[in-house]
Amino acid sequence: MLAGSAHADPAEPDPADNPVVAYAQENPRDFIGINALAEKEFGQSVEFTVSDVDGPVDARTADALSNLGAAGFPEFAPFAVPTNAFSVVGYWLPSAGRGATYMGTWDFRDDYVNGSAPDDFASIMFDWSSSCLILTSTTYNSYYYDGERTTDSTMYLKDGGIGGSPIVGLRDATSGFKLNVDHGHMSASVLRKPGCSAQQFGAQFAYEHNQDGGSALSVSASFLGGLSVGYSGGPDAMQKSTTPGYLQF
Repeated sequence: MLAGSAHADPAEPDPADNPVVAYAQENPRDFIGINALAEKEFGQSVEFTVSDVDGPVDARTADALSNLGAAGFPEFAPFAVPTNAFSVVGYWLPSAGRGATYMGTWDFRDDYVNGSAPDDFASIMFDWSSSCLILTSTTYNSYYYDGERTTDSTMYLKDGGIGGSPIVGLRDATSGFKLNVDHGHMSASVLRKPGCSAQQFGAQFAYEHNQDGGSALSVSASFLGGLSVGYSGGPDAMQKSTTPGYLQF
């Protein structure tokens, strides 16, 4: 699924030809493998930001935290959605030249099966304060816990985010005791505008799960401001987000 395309400088590599991006699209939560490939291809390590953890961590730490699952973060009342129902991880993928890709992933614990209207939402929020970024593409995929892809009937581009933050909607539901958004990812590729010097760019990822409740009336997102969803009723919702991650290019 691809949206929000734009023409890149002919001299700039196409993100689709980046082996690190290609691998991450197929294996978004193989943090150790992604980092090893990034070091091999670009001589750069990848930093990961994990929900419920302050600041960036390395690949092995991100892998350990993500595999803790339900044991890692204890369930906490009074939330209707357990605090350990899901986690999110975000990271920048390096590239040659003026481009880079940011990946946001989520993963519900396999024994959590509670999806119903209204929709969930996820967003990658870039720091546009320097006015030096161009958003070139947004991709997204969702899966059942067993790896079966559910994107075509589940995810849609809510906001292309040109000059802002791309937002996707997810029609979460259950079928045969399987949650159709058990895990997945969202990525966005950006270019540094010609004439802008190399600098640090920031981004972060957020996912809001709505277990039950009224329909979503408004959705917006911004760097540091976060993902904001307005509802017609009082839903049982929970949002997880990463701290900002940075890459210089």
